[in-house]
Amino acid sequence: MADLDLKGRLDQASSKKPEEGEARMTFGEHIEELRSRLLKSLVLLLGVILVAMIYYDELVIFITQPHIEAMGLLGVKDPTLMPGSFGGPLIAIMKLAFIISLFVSSPWIGYQMWAFVGAGLYKNERKYVQRFAPASFVLFTAGCVFGYLKLVPLCLFGLAKSMSFGGSIISNQYLFTDYLSLVMTLTIILGVVFQIPLVMLFLSKVGLVAPSKWNQWRRPAIIANVVFAAVITPADIFTMIIVMIPMLLLYEIGVVSSFLLAPEKKQKT
Repeated sequence: MADLDLKGRLDQASSKKPEEGEARMTFGEHIEELRSRLLKSLVLLLGVILVAMIYYDELVIFITQPHIEAMGLLGVKDPTLMPGSFGGPLIAIMKLAFIISLFVSSPWIGYQMWAFVGAGLYKNERKYVQRFAPASFVLFTAGCVFGYLKLVPLCLFGLAKSMSFGGSIISNQYLFTDYLSLVMTLTIILGVVFQIPLVMLFLSKVGLVAPSKWNQWRRPAIIANVVFAAVITPADIFTMIIVMIPMLLLYEIGVVSSFLLAPEKKQKT
């Protein structure tokens, strides 16, 4: 019964006709539009990368603050990160410049992506992207900031503390390139996780998932949140709770938003 209901909603969504006066772009026009948008995105990205490499020292001080904070909690006197190889510093410079530049340029790149996709959509299709795209960027940024300020220092502290089990045999020397990979992975994961309420609202808005279903799925969602928090954090119950609480709050925000902004329509009898 549920499968038939879902199929009916999908058929209803796909059967919507475009408004009069709208025209689709040809394949050649799509290719030309894509080339133009990619070129504009690439030009800005390369420009920001150049600026980031010029101010590399300041960026290193900024990006290593979570590491310094974690090492301070452990009482480490010298929190220096090692280059790892002869080409390590150059690789680190390029990697850091690219990561920072990609994040800084993301609003412009996102706009170019939307301009390309929106050019091929009808008006009744574009309204969903216009409403959800800005909110998606804000939530992604909030997730990255939360990951950088809270999750990364806690994970570094837990991981560094676990290395003390090796005693004096294992030397605590950390590579800068590995540190950048860890920071990038954790912040991006949190940025994606913060999309939960928006995804829930979108699915309810287009009629794929009824708001009441989110209430029914609350218990499995809690279990999934606990498992996910345990996977991405070290073996530390405190860190796991710090990650789990925002995820549970995000799910509840998604439930409330679905009921308020995408209420279920009563079936006619």
